[in-house]
Amino acid sequence: MNILRRPSPFLLVAALLAALLTACFASGPQKALDSLAEALNKNDSAAFLAQLDLKTFAANQIKNLTREDQALSSLDSLGRMLGLGGMDDLLGSVLNMENRLQSQYTRGVSTGEMMAQCREAQTPDCPWVPESLKQAQVTELSDTAAVAKVTTPAKMTSWLALRKKGDRWLVVGQAILESTAKAYATDVSAPPVSGAPAAKPDAGNKGDKNANPGGGADKPADGGAMNI
Repeated sequence: MNILRRPSPFLLVAALLAALLTACFASGPQKALDSLAEALNKNDSAAFLAQLDLKTFAANQIKNLTREDQALSSLDSLGRMLGLGGMDDLLGSVLNMENRLQSQYTRGVSTGEMMAQCREAQTPDCPWVPESLKQAQVTELSDTAAVAKVTTPAKMTSWLALRKKGDRWLVVGQAILESTAKAYATDVSAPPVSGAPAAKPDAGNKGDKNANPGGGADKPADGGAMNI
């Protein structure tokens, strides 16, 4: 005779706790990283950009380029290498970083170029690989700040800074160093935008294949070139 057994109360409680933990995890900073990964897999640039606080991200990219431990004299040669012109043209491009990043990510995500290059990049400034974002090691610094350690298939590690805005977690910066990412995640000051001069037209750089599609890093290796 078959005896119908009622589900164990312990199993029901365990299932409920698992569901609650899953819901909490899905609503945390990892959710933003998973959404980035999904957008990359679908070549959906709009969904990708929706996971970034692009204004703050751009301001932090400017900080990456102008950190005190980087020689500004290297900017002139960097600008010429990337096809951006000399010092004056490059500074104009930095001040217009938000528009440049939006254009760069729109093109790189929709074509799949950014994901492909980041998968093989040999520099720690290109974290945009779907499986790497899904497997990122997330550390919550507070209820509204977190950092994520992202390691690509090429064994290159970099950090993303995330901040909670309302009920959503958004990526607000990227960095090579954990300490830099933590600073970006916890800094709630507004990006410096007032008084910035207008950027020069950048039409000549649309097809520049030498520009790094990953968005750049905060500090180059000693003696190496900076990327943006």
